Order: sequence, then C-alpha cells, then structure tokens
Amino acid sequence: MRNKWMCLLASAAMAFAFGAEPAPAAETITIWHIFGNATEPGLVNIKKWNDTHKDVQIDAKFIPFAQLSQQLIKGIATGEVPDLITIDNPTVASFATQGALEEVTDLVKGSKVIKPEAYFKGSWSTTIWQGHQFAVPGEANTLALYYNADLFRANGLDPDKPPRTWSELKQYAEKLTNKDKDVYGLAFSAIQSEEGTFQWLPFLQQAGGRLSNLTTPEATSALQLWVDFVSKGQTSRDALVKRQFEMTNTWVAGNAAMVVSGPWELQRISKDVHFDWRVAPLPYDDDKKIEASALGGYVWAIPKGARNREGAFAVIEYMSQPEQMQLAWTGGRLPPVTSITINNPAMPAAYAVFKKQMEFARARGPHPEWPQISMAIQTAIQEALTGRATAAQALEKASKTIAPILQRAPLDTM
Repeated sequence: MRNKWMCLLASAAMAFAFGAEPAPAAETITIWHIFGNATEPGLVNIKKWNDTHKDVQIDAKFIPFAQLSQQLIKGIATGEVPDLITIDNPTVASFATQGALEEVTDLVKGSKVIKPEAYFKGSWSTTIWQGHQFAVPGEANTLALYYNADLFRANGLDPDKPPRTWSELKQYAEKLTNKDKDVYGLAFSAIQSEEGTFQWLPFLQQAGGRLSNLTTPEATSALQLWVDFVSKGQTSRDALVKRQFEMTNTWVAGNAAMVVSGPWELQRISKDVHFDWRVAPLPYDDDKKIEASALGGYVWAIPKGARNREGAFAVIEYMSQPEQMQLAWTGGRLPPVTSITINNPAMPAAYAVFKKQMEFARARGPHPEWPQISMAIQTAIQEALTGRATAAQALEKASKTIAPILQRAPLDTM
C-alpha cells in the first residue's frame, strides 16, 4: 500500500514539474445489466453515454438474467450493490417489499424527462407498489400471433384475414394441421416456468377471468382452450417442455402454421424465414371481445445502499430520452412509451401490430409474492394439458394456493 501511494505522489510531482496538473479521476456509475448480446440497444446506449460524458463514466457488468435476482440479494446482504440495475418488471414489488430498492417517487416527480402520462399504462404500473415509485420502465415486449401466409393459401385461408376470435383460431388450427406432413396448426409455450404463465395470462384476461378467482367458468374456458388444442393434436405436446423461442423454432421450420410469440423474434425471423409471414393481434374470446396481451421487459431500479443515487437517476433520465428509447427495436424490444415511432422500415407492419398490442398488455402483478402465484398457474397448466386433472380441477387447486396470498395483499389489476 505504501509503494502505491509513493508512486502516485511521484507521478503528481512529475506532472507538476512539467507544468501539468494531474487529470481528475472520472466519476463512476456502476450498472448491473442483462444485456448479453453485444449489439443490444442497452449496451449501445451505455457506450453513447461514456462517449459523451467523459467526466462521468458508466462501469457496466453483465449478469445473466437467471442469476440477477440472487446477485442483488447477495449484494444487499454484503453491502456491495451497484448504483443502477436492470430487473424483470414482475420482480419490482417483491424487491420493494424486501427493502431492496430505493424509492424514486420524488426524483420522478421532479424530472423534466420522465412523464408518467407518456408511458403505456401496463409498463408504468410495474414500477409502482402501494403508491410508491421504485423503478422506471426501460424496454418492453408483448405477445402477438405470427402466421405462415403460404400455408394459409395452401389450405384455402385468406392470409389477409387472420383469426380474430377464439372460434376462428380453432377453425384455422384444425384446417392448418397436417399430421402427414408433421405440421401443427398452432404453437405456444406451456412450459412450467414464468414463460408458460406469460403466454397463458392473455387468454385468461380475454375470457374475463381474474387471478383472484380461478374457479369461474371464464377461467376454465381459457385453460380448456389450450387443453383442446393439445388433445386434438393441433398443438404439439412439446409445448409442455419447450420455451417460447423453441416453439417459435417449429414455426420457423414450417412445422407450425401459427405461433404465439414476441418481438424479440423479429430479427432472426427476418433472416431465417423463407416463406411469406405476417403478424396479427392475439385472437380474443368471441363473447367477451376483450383485447389482452402479456407484458414483459425490464425496468431501471436503484438498489438500496447505492453509493451514487443521483448519478444513477441521471442515467435513467438519459436512457428515457427518445433518442435512446427508439433504439429498442434493434434488440427485438419495444419502447415503453406511446409517442415513439419505431424506426424500422424493414418490418413496419409487424412492429405496428406489437405497438398496438402494448395498449392492451397487462403487468404480471405487481405483487410481492408473484413467483408463488405464477408457480400455481404453471402447475395448473401442466396438470390440465397432461390430463392429470380437468381444467376446472387444476384451476381449483391453483386457487387454493393463490386465494390466501391475495387475501393478505390484494391484486387490483388481475
């Protein structure tokens, strides 16, 4: 340690002798993020910040998505937390109740950049718990229906008229299924993970069902819809074990005519798909006519105990400017605000559909016990689709887990 300080003093003396003052050390803002691909807009924007803020540099560290929550918990316990973090939007309420996040209510109110009314309602709701602001939306995603227009034509269906209702979705899936050619009418992911919950919730909402009471006919009809697709062989049983991108693989390969998926697939689809493809809004229940979609994405949050709270919020404001947000599409994501036009002339129709879906996208929660709620849903989906229970029985079992949780802390939005 003594040698280190002697070297520093010697360097300072040399700089003084030659008439130069030592350059002051740049202020540092540390960020933990989930941007695993070098071309992701989050990393592009971090580089833009560092190129234009020489006196305040971002020190960014990649944390794999699956490890991020555990790393944050560990960091808070040891007092080693970053100044800023990107977290999955359903986890905000859980971290907030644990005292893991700094409240930013006053900072947001005083901001000239961040305006709540500019955001999609669903995205903004993920950042608030019990009336207090704990985060700011970063980038968003949602679900729509991709379909193979060539297969539509080959089966006598008009590709300009995709299914808009559940009854049409059933008819199309039946007509498009070709077991001799190993083609399924519809693909979705019912995997026992958050992805399965993410994909099924829009159907529950379209039916008029609510998590606060999964024993209703509306909730049962939403799960029975999925059961029927699988039991009739119109959706592969792989749906039980494969993730969203894997089920989209079957569609890309021509083994599914339609697939429920998100904008994160657009970049590879534009390169790898060699048939006429389109994107349509999710079909809704014929009687209810309720538009609904899932809401994914990350938010910016400041961990409790962050050393540079003001610097962290300055970065949030920078990332919330239109110039930065409009890059979201380059990573297969969407801006969480309503006013930004996605500047991608290659796929304008597809992005227009996803942006429209954002108007109906609903948050998962927010609720501090969301993982337990989601697990009960996942189990119900698996039991019903494998035939271990009827849709009604599976949801009744899930309700016995979820109802006491919601009695302790009601869930207003679902």
